[in-house]
Amino acid sequence: WNEAASADEAGDTSKPIRIGEHTDFGAFTFLLVHPDHGPDGLQLKSVQGGEVGGEAGGESEGWQDVTLPPIDKNTPVLIVNTGALMARWTNDAWNATAHRVVVTDEAAASRARYSIACFIDPDSNSLVSVHPNFATEGGGGGIKYEPIKSNEYLAEKLKSMMKVGQ
Repeated sequence: WNEAASADEAGDTSKPIRIGEHTDFGAFTFLLVHPDHGPDGLQLKSVQGGEVGGEAGGESEGWQDVTLPPIDKNTPVLIVNTGALMARWTNDAWNATAHRVVVTDEAAASRARYSIACFIDPDSNSLVSVHPNFATEGGGGGIKYEPIKSNEYLAEKLKSMMKVGQ
């Protein structure tokens, strides 16, 4: 389970954001959410490629609430996000899904939010390179990304994440 604490448990009910803006590193993320609450507070934003924040945007603009059609409360809800690695594989023809979780109202702030996330990534020694079908995508007319091993890519993403705020 992935549990975002209630705002009370987090110690601050004035903050509207439970999980800030980000894209997932891998190819896909499957998110199974509790059927009673659906994607309570999940928001998406259009981004270019696989990056967010800084020049790519921020917490303040372009967010859309994820809503579901009416469903039976016993029906599981599965949401699929594309990750930054998929953007790289497709030369940015498929963008990563920028997302965050906000506290929508007082009732949502008072309860924990549960979800199960399954991150889909290639084997750590797999070479990740732009697929030939996407070599002319991405607006530049050529390949935007050099080939890289999956574990090296992950290490780069983690290293860049650790630099944020320093």
